[in-house]
Amino acid sequence: MGVPVRYLFTLEIENLDLRDEAAVERFYEAEAEAYLSARDGRVDVTYVVEAPPGDPCDAVLDATNHLRELLPGVVVTRLALDLVRVTDIAARVDRPRATVRSWTTGTRGPGGFPRPLATLSGGVRVWHWPEVNEWLHVHHPEIADEERGIPLDAVERINHALSSRNASPARDGSPPSRAATSRTPRWRTARKTCIKVRRHPDVSLPDHPYLSRTPQ
Repeated sequence: MGVPVRYLFTLEIENLDLRDEAAVERFYEAEAEAYLSARDGRVDVTYVVEAPPGDPCDAVLDATNHLRELLPGVVVTRLALDLVRVTDIAARVDRPRATVRSWTTGTRGPGGFPRPLATLSGGVRVWHWPEVNEWLHVHHPEIADEERGIPLDAVERINHALSSRNASPARDGSPPSRAATSRTPRWRTARKTCIKVRRHPDVSLPDHPYLSRTPQ
């Protein structure tokens, strides 16, 4: 199975009011590496979990199940993509934009840089950060993030499962179980939820993050 890998990912959620102090305190009083944030009127929860190398799907689903048990009524809508431009990559690895741009074109460096996920208007290219970070782990490990992101194929499968779950509530009105939303055997697990929630150690939060992070 190999040494467990630390994965970092962000879930977009609904039906959580960050001004609800009781709910937010309940979230932070549980035991996992996670934190809440809000932007553009949307609430996100970011987790750091351990999982087998290359197989984070069960860990992500465990996190969604734990969140629903911890905060009944919360709906996990999707696993967010971590999209970055050349400017963003340069900022994350503390390298000049020209250096990063040369990696992307192959004019400098070892080559094999991931292909962009999309090209926006004006020719701005965007990448999925986990793919870039894996390339860095191979060629520039000294500046790579320790935490891995969720691979694109896993993001697609996870979001498909979340969409199926949200579209098919149970008869009593509660969300269906993982078994009901897992379309393939690799999604099923006999393990109980193993995610516990505690404040992310590397994130400095104010006394009332749910107030200060709420859009004005």
